[in-house]
Amino acid sequence: MTLPLKLSAPVLCAIALGMVAACSPGSEPGDEPAADSDGAAARQPGIGELEATIGDVAYRGETVDSAAHGSSTAEFRDLGAVKSVNIQAHDPAADGFMHNVLAVEFTLAGSDSSAPVTGATISYWPGGTDGPFYHSEGSASAPQVVLDAVSFEQGAASASGRYSANLCRKADFFSEPDRNDCVAVEGTFDTALRESA
Repeated sequence: MTLPLKLSAPVLCAIALGMVAACSPGSEPGDEPAADSDGAAARQPGIGELEATIGDVAYRGETVDSAAHGSSTAEFRDLGAVKSVNIQAHDPAADGFMHNVLAVEFTLAGSDSSAPVTGATISYWPGGTDGPFYHSEGSASAPQVVLDAVSFEQGAASASGRYSANLCRKADFFSEPDRNDCVAVEGTFDTALRESA
């Protein structure tokens, strides 16, 4: 089943990881995450990063992996000749794990960086999943993703590249994009990938 706006794996993965990524690698379900001096839960180390300019504001987010829970915010799904890649970065300086999240999704019709990239979507969640967000849906120009390198090798999968899009504000999942409130985004990503179960 496809969720509205193609917000499938990254958003769902992040909701799940929002609860587990704060746990230390050796923690068990139900353990309380450690808190730092600001009361924010300690997070897993990053496995990659995504940099961007959103409007005229610089952004840097990390992709994270929870080996204990078998999930990651940078994943791919192997559909044979087609690979679906979902990269969701989290701002390590944000107030919460789900605040200031930037996501890049695309489909690769092949297994290397020369393969055609299709179905790209980019979204930005400044206040988390409960508030307004920005999405490439309905933009006058299609989002662009260009791969510099990609590997789907078991245990060593990774992707790096660059992207650009025009994102328009949506009040919620089901609202129409406000084309009077849009922002340009462009940047790069370089991250390890985990194969989605």
